[in-house]
Amino acid sequence: RSTSDKIKFKLIDNLIVLPVEVNGFELSFLLDSGVSKPILFNIGNHADSLKINNAETIYLRGLGGDGSIEALRSKQNLFKVGNAINVNQDIYVVFDSTINFAPRLGIPIHGIIGYDIFKDFIVEVNYSRKFIKLHNPLTYEYKECKKCELFDLTLHNNKPYIDANVEINSKNIPVKLLIDSGGSDALWLFEDADNGVYPVGEKYFNDYLGKGLSGSVYGKRSKVTSFSLNSFKLENVNVAFPDSTSISFARKFKERSGSISGELLKRFNIIMDYTNQKVILKKNSNFGMPFHYNKSGIVLEQD
Repeated sequence: RSTSDKIKFKLIDNLIVLPVEVNGFELSFLLDSGVSKPILFNIGNHADSLKINNAETIYLRGLGGDGSIEALRSKQNLFKVGNAINVNQDIYVVFDSTINFAPRLGIPIHGIIGYDIFKDFIVEVNYSRKFIKLHNPLTYEYKECKKCELFDLTLHNNKPYIDANVEINSKNIPVKLLIDSGGSDALWLFEDADNGVYPVGEKYFNDYLGKGLSGSVYGKRSKVTSFSLNSFKLENVNVAFPDSTSISFARKFKERSGSISGELLKRFNIIMDYTNQKVILKKNSNFGMPFHYNKSGIVLEQD
């Protein structure tokens, strides 16, 4: 039997869009390392075909200041990602029609999946060539790689965290960041004036940062002088400081300082190994791209 499986993905707005089969029906999912449960939404016309069974109502919380949202928890679903099959998958179905990525990404997105893929495999994410590889942890062998850096992964509530450094106002600050492949920004930092983590002077603007499960997230956008992961260093990196109301839930993990998301992650090819709590990063062809802001004030949506 094969020890690895390669699956092509689309990279849209720094987000990984994968084909996932749910109960025999092919859907598009975001691969989101920041979620611990697979969530299905935007399935209006497919609800019957998907045969969502054994459902009970529960409440989910995420980013945003509006509290929790109602979802159905459904058990014993058949999930297929590439050749990997789980015949007993729990999924959470959200019927809130405002949670819809299609207008921004231009293609329908039916769900998000994270931990359930990362926990069972060593996952290689090749952002430059747009594929992921799922490796069997029992047979996987680490290759010698001179240009790679190996990091410890902290897993908390089934989510991965990495230690990094940011330079703000000539001060070097160690930060622990959620590795969040489901965010399209570069870097989010939680304001912490005592440690020097805040936008400096007048060099920021207020903006809409995105929509979480619990509502819209607003905050300040700025730049940090540099961002480092061991020897990998990037200059003038975009940063967002989300409002405290939107992230009260995210701050429950006291050690967390923010998130590293798609605009930064896509500059590396990554091997995520939850089994051994390691992550390997290697620069790819995106590494030298400058960080820009959309200064037009216009976002196009597809209806």
